[in-house]
Amino acid sequence: MSEMDQRPSVFRFLENTTIAVSLIAISTACVVLVNFYSISQGMTAVFPHLFYIPIILAAYAFPRRGIAFSGFISVIYCGMVLLFVSFSSLDLAFAVGRAAMFILIGAVVSFLTMQLRENARLFMGVAERSSDIILLTDREGQAIYVSPSFGVLLGLDRSAYNGRRPSDLVHPDDLDNMYAVFRNIAKTLEPASIAARTRKADGGYILIEYLAIPVITQGEFSGLQIVGRDMTEHQRVEEAYRETGRRMAEIISFLPDPTLVVDRNGTVVAWNHAMEVLSGIRAADVIGKGKETYKSWIVGETGPLLIEDVLYRNREEIRSRYDRIRFDGDTIRTEREVTRTDGTRFFLWVSATRLADSEGKITGAIESLRDVTHQKRIERELRESNTYLDTVINTLADPLFIKDRSYRFVRLNNSFCRFTGHSREEMLGKTDFDFFSREEAEVFRKNDDEVFGTGQINENEETITDASGTFHTIVTKKALYTNTAGEKFIVGIIRDITDRKKTEYALQQALKKLNMLSSITRHDILNQLMGLRTYLALMEGDEKDPAILGFLKNADRAADAIQRQIEFTRYYEDLGVQAPRWQEAAEIFSSAASQILLDEVDVEIRVEGISVYADPLIGKVFYNLIENSLRHGGHVTRMELCAQETGTGGLVITYQDNGTGISPEDKKNLFKRGFGKHTGLGLFLSQEILSITGITIAETGTHGSGARFEIAIPPGVWRKA
Repeated sequence: MSEMDQRPSVFRFLENTTIAVSLIAISTACVVLVNFYSISQGMTAVFPHLFYIPIILAAYAFPRRGIAFSGFISVIYCGMVLLFVSFSSLDLAFAVGRAAMFILIGAVVSFLTMQLRENARLFMGVAERSSDIILLTDREGQAIYVSPSFGVLLGLDRSAYNGRRPSDLVHPDDLDNMYAVFRNIAKTLEPASIAARTRKADGGYILIEYLAIPVITQGEFSGLQIVGRDMTEHQRVEEAYRETGRRMAEIISFLPDPTLVVDRNGTVVAWNHAMEVLSGIRAADVIGKGKETYKSWIVGETGPLLIEDVLYRNREEIRSRYDRIRFDGDTIRTEREVTRTDGTRFFLWVSATRLADSEGKITGAIESLRDVTHQKRIERELRESNTYLDTVINTLADPLFIKDRSYRFVRLNNSFCRFTGHSREEMLGKTDFDFFSREEAEVFRKNDDEVFGTGQINENEETITDASGTFHTIVTKKALYTNTAGEKFIVGIIRDITDRKKTEYALQQALKKLNMLSSITRHDILNQLMGLRTYLALMEGDEKDPAILGFLKNADRAADAIQRQIEFTRYYEDLGVQAPRWQEAAEIFSSAASQILLDEVDVEIRVEGISVYADPLIGKVFYNLIENSLRHGGHVTRMELCAQETGTGGLVITYQDNGTGISPEDKKNLFKRGFGKHTGLGLFLSQEILSITGITIAETGTHGSGARFEIAIPPGVWRKA
């Protein structure tokens, strides 16, 4: 402890046990001899005070034995007094009083010494174990004590630093400031702190913050007690904090959304580039200022004041100030419409939240804005577009509906609601199974799946029962719609053909009756013709006059023509009786071919998956073509049926063989009634059958290369399966 001890050297000298014992023994012996001589000479008042010297020395050097030593001295003194004075003498009483004083002085010195040493021990314990540097200097700044942490921190031998000055370790650039602080402490006797770069053993420097406390001795400045702490880590943390703050400021600056940050006093500490663009105010003009500045770009009180509300108000107050407010944890969101000072209007999404430190103390608030003016305009235009669309579809006389991928109704027009007898609110979000019979709904679902699966337009004749139980026959046309998000919908439009079906049924019944009447009439006329021709034959056999025979032959030919014309009506009996329907072309052709013997003919059919909307007698068309090839084409060994789409959405089905073909002269009259080598009705009738649904037929082959018939089908009269 000698390095830091500022006591007189005699006291530090006494802490050497050998020297202390020697001094105590010598002084005790001398004092005892002097008092023995003086008491023997009758001098009892002065020399006893000399006993204080060995008592104080013993109590200081050995404080735990100070009382015992002073008692021992008291016994010796009292014994010498009894040896030379009478028991009743007043000097004996004085001697006892002095002995008590000896013991008291020994006790006091022992107690004070133990307290002093305990304090010194405690100080040394703290100093020797402290991670902070502890220095004691004299008034000149020379070190008289250096704690072990000094050597550990700087890598130096602390004993080598005793007697050194700051200039030996402190960076030259920090010395003047340090000496100025020390001089001010010596003058004012007030503690002060200073940070200085201190050199390590390896030549590098670390930043140490020193707290210097003046040491006062007898009322005057006698040195400094200095506590130093390594600030390198603290400096690194501060630099990291500053770097984090810098990076955070850069992040905020480059955020696409306008963002501002205020401290707990409402002063702006961050104002990013997007905020500059939105407000027209530079960050340099608003940083460090309050709400009067960061609100100055807004007309009136319509601006984003949420940040100050978040900072100063509770949730209930905030909720009462805004019409549209939403709390998402600590973040509060709202929508505001503002007008900039230049008259530009914005619609903003605003979100703000408080900022807190690690202890939960509020340090400020941050607010982010998003300009959704364009989005709101699109939403408004979309609403207007939907209103326009609703107006359009509600103007349609035909029922219209839209279903999503889950078969739920998502849009209906007024005609659909009137037709079904159900309200729009009742049907939206529900399916066919909620309103129609299971049989009807399953048909609707099947046709919906076909549209979703193929993407092709589907048109079907269906039946439906409305809310009142009325049965309807309808034609439903469904198409697939896919929006920009990839969601699929079915758009369907309905045509109620119940009255038309009734009319068609009545016409069919009338046709059947007319056909029956035609059949009976034809049968009666043919019977009469048979009788007429019989009579003509009998008359021809008996008649000898050539002129009359000529008349009879002409009458027979006329009767034969009448019979052929009457027979032709047989072909028209079933034409148009049944309504046209969708028929598989490949299936109809195969059925017609199966009715004719084609053992040596190779038939190729390449119209799979194609349906044609035609009269049910279309099979007779294919039958006539095949029969004509075999009857008039010579040695036919190959027949082919194929199809090709046209650029206008139509379809051409081509039938061709490898026979002799048709001459140019015959092509001119090919489809006329009565032309041909047989009945002359086949191709004429085929043309009539096809024309019912707008289909045409033409022969386009080359004579000598086979017959080629092209059947032209307009759009909407054919489809792919």
